[in-house]
Amino acid sequence: MIGSHIIPKFYLEQFATPSTRGKKNPGRIWVYEREQPASERATSVQGVENGYFGFLRPDGIFDESFESVLAKIENDCNDVLVSAKSDLFHWPHGSREKLALYAALLYSRATQRRTFSANNWSNIVGEILELLKDEEFIGELASGFASRLGRPVSERQMHDGIQQWLRTAQNAESPRQSFLSDLLENAHFIAEVLLRKEPWRVLRPADELEFVTSDNPLITFVPLTHGKLHPGYGFRRVEAVAAFPLSPNACLLMGDAWPIARNLDAAGVRELNEAFISLSDAYVYSKTYFKDVEEATKLYGGSFRYGVNALVPIGVKMPTARQYLRLHFGLDAPE
Repeated sequence: MIGSHIIPKFYLEQFATPSTRGKKNPGRIWVYEREQPASERATSVQGVENGYFGFLRPDGIFDESFESVLAKIENDCNDVLVSAKSDLFHWPHGSREKLALYAALLYSRATQRRTFSANNWSNIVGEILELLKDEEFIGELASGFASRLGRPVSERQMHDGIQQWLRTAQNAESPRQSFLSDLLENAHFIAEVLLRKEPWRVLRPADELEFVTSDNPLITFVPLTHGKLHPGYGFRRVEAVAAFPLSPNACLLMGDAWPIARNLDAAGVRELNEAFISLSDAYVYSKTYFKDVEEATKLYGGSFRYGVNALVPIGVKMPTARQYLRLHFGLDAPE
């Protein structure tokens, strides 16, 4: 299997101390975890998982070609990622679109989103197994599907069809397949939303301070009173600002809800870094070791989780399996 970088090595290199043995050698980056002491590691080994982007083909072959698809998108964006850090960058035509897609792709492929996708898949499969016992509901589905197809569909055919789908869905590879199946679609959708969040500004940290990044580097937040930031709002929320660290001394801010100077003071840097830390999954990264970053990671690293208490509006619930099946098979109104 291919050792896949969940967060691209090129991105991590923007936060690394370059190797003294030449440009082709990996740089060193500080890594923070909740349950481990901070340590300096090579970017070549950080965030690597074998077969992360591989999927099982119908013929049973484990296919890792998606890795090259993602690598091409990343490589097309690398020049913009580097250039956007400069105040002299004039943003030529298409550059915003490239960087928006790059940031959205890093979000869509993150381990935190994969975990949510797997949990959601498991819940749906369990709910559908229970629904197979509901003969009245299976009858409703059969009638709705028959109307959609324009030919009779028996309850037995409906039951057997769902059972056949379940046999595939319960395969150990199915959660991975589900996660990968909409990864690019999700990234393109988020990129379009980011492009509508104007203006775009590149923030600078106060002297001797740095921006951190994480294994879930694209975040959102809503500014509160007294300079506090509340992280984890949906990308489409008008009042939600999106932030994406470009390097230790540059962070792209998208949206106008946080009217702050481009040059952040120490308090502003701390608030923004705390937002990045709280929305991380397992790892936080920085170029220089900072004790307060290590302490913050241990206190609330990963305290906001995708689909749990972040990026899901209050009061909104994921559709149940019953609701999904009613819509999928053509019943007029979901419950």
